[in-house]
Amino acid sequence: MRDARRLSVYVVIASPRIAMSARVIVIGGGFAGVAAAATLRATGVDVVVLDANAAIGGRARSDTLGNIVVDTGAQLVASSFARTLALLAAGDGAPRLVKTAGRDALVIDGEREPIQFGSMRSLLTFAGLSPLDKVRLGTQLLPLLAKHRDDLDADAERLPAELDAQSARSFVAANIGERAADMLVEIALNAFYAARGDDASLAFYLALARYGSDSDLLAASRGWSAALAFALRGATHTPSTRIATIEVSATGVRAACGDGRTWSADGAIIATGPRAARALLAPHLATDSELSAWLAGIPMRASWTAALAIRGALDHSAFGLFSDRDAGGAASAIAVHGAKLEPDAPRDADAVLAWGTPEIAERLALEPPEGVVAALLPDVERMLPDIRGRITRARVYRFDEGTPLPFPGFAADRRRGRALASSIAMPVALAGDYLTMPLIEGAVASGESAARLLLDKLGASSSAP
Repeated sequence: MRDARRLSVYVVIASPRIAMSARVIVIGGGFAGVAAAATLRATGVDVVVLDANAAIGGRARSDTLGNIVVDTGAQLVASSFARTLALLAAGDGAPRLVKTAGRDALVIDGEREPIQFGSMRSLLTFAGLSPLDKVRLGTQLLPLLAKHRDDLDADAERLPAELDAQSARSFVAANIGERAADMLVEIALNAFYAARGDDASLAFYLALARYGSDSDLLAASRGWSAALAFALRGATHTPSTRIATIEVSATGVRAACGDGRTWSADGAIIATGPRAARALLAPHLATDSELSAWLAGIPMRASWTAALAIRGALDHSAFGLFSDRDAGGAASAIAVHGAKLEPDAPRDADAVLAWGTPEIAERLALEPPEGVVAALLPDVERMLPDIRGRITRARVYRFDEGTPLPFPGFAADRRRGRALASSIAMPVALAGDYLTMPLIEGAVASGESAARLLLDKLGASSSAP
């Protein structure tokens, strides 16, 4: 007889409340977990979200610094992120994404050279490239982008093997020039993807260009955590809950955290990083499991940011400021919060977010906050001199397992990983941008796919006689 019980989805995020009626658990509250939960809710499934962090969003979560809401990691999305926009804008009353100028500049010898990374139009007018480099950019890179545009999707399903096999830096250095590789590849990848040019596949780099080319840049008007909380409407959200174990039996899934609280469900979506997913699955996998080995072997880069609260308003002529690699130093980029939304509004306070270079990110991963801030501050002041003497507080945000690297060959590796994950013989699915591309759009695609897979599994089990 068909089981007519209503499915409930339990999304794991933390809070003092305990919901005991859940039937499906989604563990993790980043974009992948939220996308999974929203997809399940759209089918009528009840959802409870539990997350290890105090604020929803994962590597895109928000925090309050002084009286300013800052996004601690990811800052903007492109208007071409169709899945992300649909997730955040569905229904009435959504915290609106607003268009931002998103003006960026590369600081060279103290001077700001305007640039918008990802926009081919901007790169072709960038003063930091020679006329010959621009000709080569137009004849070598743009044709590849036009030819493969439809395949350069964040779900990483169709990325051409010939583009995936080589690094972004090696291609740009060989076909445009070493200076262009420093300017166009290293600076953007170092800053926001914790990657060096040789760490990243050319296919990934071209996908960034595909999404960034001539797109509007959008910011969450009240921060990503508020936008994602709206996307979870109808779900129960429980923050600050780190799931330690899951048990799987004939009756479903049981998740437990270290303080003894438990949740029972019909199935689960694990929307964490790959190492945490492996730890939760390990008791249920063979010692020689290919999936376990794959999750353990995904290259990750330590990821963190430092936020500085500033007395008074800053120069808002640019939102993102990037450091010229020739200058050396510890900081690869900074973002001026007040330049993102309403840059002309009068302010009595501002905030700056700083990213370390890949080398510094790894070296300072375990340093106390004061050590991180001390290492970054000289470069932050070099890029933005008017913060001197105006810093009122500082905070460092660390992102658990870090950022997955889109290494040359990553697309083929991701396809293998998705196949292994989809073959789990339990009512469990995996979600996360380590299964697709390390982009918000990739995380959303992964969450939606995991929800569909789990629904198929639960539908098959509920239809059994």
